[in-house]
Amino acid sequence: MILLSNGGHNSHRAAQPSDTILIGTVAGIALLKRGETGWAVAHKALAGCFVSAVTSADDGTLYAATHGVGVARSRDGGMTWQWINHGLDRHDLWSARAGKLQGKDVVLVGALPAHLYLSEDAGETWRELTGLRAVAGAESWCFPPPPRVGHVKEIVLDGDRLMVGIEIGALLVSTDFGETFTDLHVDPLVGENDIHRILVHPDRPGRILIANGIVGVMASDNDGKTWRKNPMPADANYPDPFVIHPDNPDLAFLTAGVGWPPHWYKLGRARGKMFRSRDAGQTWERLLGGLPNGQRATFGALTIEAYAGGYGLYAADTDGQVFESLDGGDHWTIIADVDPVSKGEFYRGLKKDRVPLATVDDVTFTAAATARLSAVRL
Repeated sequence: MILLSNGGHNSHRAAQPSDTILIGTVAGIALLKRGETGWAVAHKALAGCFVSAVTSADDGTLYAATHGVGVARSRDGGMTWQWINHGLDRHDLWSARAGKLQGKDVVLVGALPAHLYLSEDAGETWRELTGLRAVAGAESWCFPPPPRVGHVKEIVLDGDRLMVGIEIGALLVSTDFGETFTDLHVDPLVGENDIHRILVHPDRPGRILIANGIVGVMASDNDGKTWRKNPMPADANYPDPFVIHPDNPDLAFLTAGVGWPPHWYKLGRARGKMFRSRDAGQTWERLLGGLPNGQRATFGALTIEAYAGGYGLYAADTDGQVFESLDGGDHWTIIADVDPVSKGEFYRGLKKDRVPLATVDDVTFTAAATARLSAVRL
């Protein structure tokens, strides 16, 4: 099964191409099935819930994190869901990841405000990893829209290492099962650490790639001791989502908008674009081949599925269009229309002929970020 959501699983391996896609949308779960005539919506669930992230355990159990309603679990491939919120004291969730941490099966979800929760019993109970809030500088984590508090945007399980991205504030790592966290200090200024995505690969030990919403794509080759800014693609500023091929550590795909969200709302278009890199983000190729050029929407999710002899790419945007490429990103096809797939309120901010919205229009940035935004020409 392919999972497609803003804050969840985005890399898959399969023996052969999957015939099911499970999508987290602003109005619930959409389940696509591939038939003789192509893809079609076969089922919908969690109606009325903004699903921010979907993730899957090794046994196929599915978890859906939501904005405002907590976590739901499915053990029948997404057909039915059960709420599993025992132990959660915050329910506005932005990220979720299931897998193994130090050999144990775990599920983690991240909230706004930035709190992190872990379950070791398939979601029956949750406990907070309080060490996250004990990191120096946590009181300065912020997010530009109201209520202006940071959230856990990304969770990565990397063997014995747990990595967490805070939007905006920090890239954190724990090697003691989440008891304590260390800030990798991507930038000395807290407001420059806008961690959207974290990419690691077993074939490139020591290397960390991140999509930083303020600065761009950044990289470290020594497990975060030092950082460098990679070149961003031409006419692209705001990177998110970002994936790497499971079996090729240098093949990456990135989506990005032109300018930053305040520019999008002023212009009425995000102009979301798709890019490919064959050298881990040092150089980029613009991908079109059926993708819209200069559109109003931005991409809310991107995922990759590798299988014997090839791989598929799947993307969804804030208008709910779902795209597929089976030739490495050279050509794309719209395979379905579902409800919007969005990070937070982007889908509302980019809606045609919308009314003013405090949660997207009333934003504040640091002085450095304000200067960077002001330099962009629409």
